[in-house]
Order: sequence, then structure tokens, then C-alpha cells
Amino acid sequence: MPPDIEVHRADGIDLDQVLDILSEASRWERAQGLEDPWPYPFPAERVLPGLERGEVYVVSVDGEDGGATINLSWEDPRFWGSTPPDAGYVHRLAVRRKYAGRSVGRALLVWAEEQVRAKGRAYLRLDCLAANRRLGLYYLELGFEPRGFVTVDGFVCARFERPVGAAFGQQP
Repeated sequence: MPPDIEVHRADGIDLDQVLDILSEASRWERAQGLEDPWPYPFPAERVLPGLERGEVYVVSVDGEDGGATINLSWEDPRFWGSTPPDAGYVHRLAVRRKYAGRSVGRALLVWAEEQVRAKGRAYLRLDCLAANRRLGLYYLELGFEPRGFVTVDGFVCARFERPVGAAFGQQP
């Protein structure tokens, strides 16, 4: 059964909750032996600019606040260079471990695509560390297409894109 999610724009009150979700994801990445995981604890200075621009969201899962977080922006020159305004960009999607395997991440990507469609844009784009092959495969299985690599702040990242309205693949 798909999760019941409610997404709301984060504000300053939500900052600690967002940082806790991202830090939990970082701890899990480290436990899995991922090379170059997210920093732990996750630094507020990485979240605050997006929070101030209204790009950070907190997600309730099955009525419980703070089950996940996602960042959705409308430009991303650091990872995608100069591009026409034809996409929405997802960053820092993280789901609490207690909801792992419940398709919360997939539901958030569907939500993000709905936002992109409502804005009249054609693509949903995202990236992940190239070393995180498991996450890259997950995006491929959801119908994202690889769009090359980019190095940002010394980290090699794989970029992915999917046209809005394409059928989502099956979660592994």
C-alpha cells in the first residue's frame, strides 16, 4: 500500500527537524560504507539558503510529522550549468529509516513531478554521488535517464533526468 504523504514548505521552525532527517541519512550512508557520504551532523549552512528561498519541504508520512524531507528548486547552475527554464531540480531527498521500503522516496518524486508539471516545465532532474551506485540504479528503475557526470565541491556526481508525465518505473 503506498504511503500517505503530506508535503509542506519548511520554515525556520522546521530547520532542526530537517537537519535531523538529513543527519540520520548520513549516519545510515556511513554504516553502509558509502564513499564520501553526506556530512554528519548535516550542517545548517547547507540547508538555510534553500529554506530562505522556499525550496525545502518537510513530509508527514501516515500522519507522522518529519518522516522525510526534499529540496525542490527551479534552477541549478552548480550541477546543470546554464540551462533554459525547463525543469525542476531535486536535492537532499531523505527518508527516515523507519519508512524504508515503503515507497516514500518514490511518492516524493511523484509529488515533485506534479510540481514541475504545474509550473509548465518538461523535466525533473536530480543527482547523486557517482559512488552511490545503488541510488543511481534506483533512479534508473524509476525511469530517470543518465545525463553524465559533474564534479561539484570535489565530489563526482551522476546526473539524471526524466520527462514529466513519463510512467514511473517500479521500485526495486
